[in-house]
Amino acid sequence: MKFIQVMEFESSIEEAQKALEEYIEVAGSKTTARIATLCIDRDNPKTIVQIVEFDSYESATQNNELEETKEASSEHEETMGEVGFRNLDVAGVYEL
Repeated sequence: MKFIQVMEFESSIEEAQKALEEYIEVAGSKTTARIATLCIDRDNPKTIVQIVEFDSYESATQNNELEETKEASSEHEETMGEVGFRNLDVAGVYEL
């Protein structure tokens, strides 16, 4: 079953983009993430929502165990503060 992790944190979009691009460069082909989407909350532009898609919960867990992910997560929290997580199993996708 497809799995999505939603992260919410306070930052500028520029900082969030830089952090994600650095992670992609460092993790390279090791990451099991398939798609990452960065969003800006229109009502609170300092709130960033990052949506990361995986093939399954198991592949997300495997990704979380990577040393590159652990280091990036630690650096992220040091520079941008606490991150809220939502872990979601995808029950259906409808294209309209």
